[in-house]
Amino acid sequence: MLRRAVIEDCEQIRHLMEILEDREFPSDSFRQVFSEQLSHDRYVCLVYTEDEKIIGALNMRIEAQLHHQNKVAQIMELVVEPSYRCHGIGSALFQAAEQIAKEQGCEQIELETSSWRKRAHSFYERKGMICDHLYYRKPTE
Repeated sequence: MLRRAVIEDCEQIRHLMEILEDREFPSDSFRQVFSEQLSHDRYVCLVYTEDEKIIGALNMRIEAQLHHQNKVAQIMELVVEPSYRCHGIGSALFQAAEQIAKEQGCEQIELETSSWRKRAHSFYERKGMICDHLYYRKPTE
């Protein structure tokens, strides 16, 4: 079942984000950020459940951007429990995100993904996404 996330989903979503990032997140600070995002209309967090267990999650931000002069939907995180991958869960989450982006009047949907995530790249390309940007980062420390 696909639905919007609620605060009670926090720990299960944290578990999925730890799988995505291959690191642990402190429960208190994760809950604080998750709670803040749930309280803002510009964030959308979707979960896919089976027998009340969250097995997939997609977190998206919608905002107007100056260089687009319109709203853009940005998928910030998309993760499916490893044992449930290749069963259409990621596709269902992505399709729901696309629908929300259209309903919100977004010009496009975009995302960033690590260069080593080759299976994710193939997934996004099958969804019609085009890789035409580079992403740079620099830690502030």
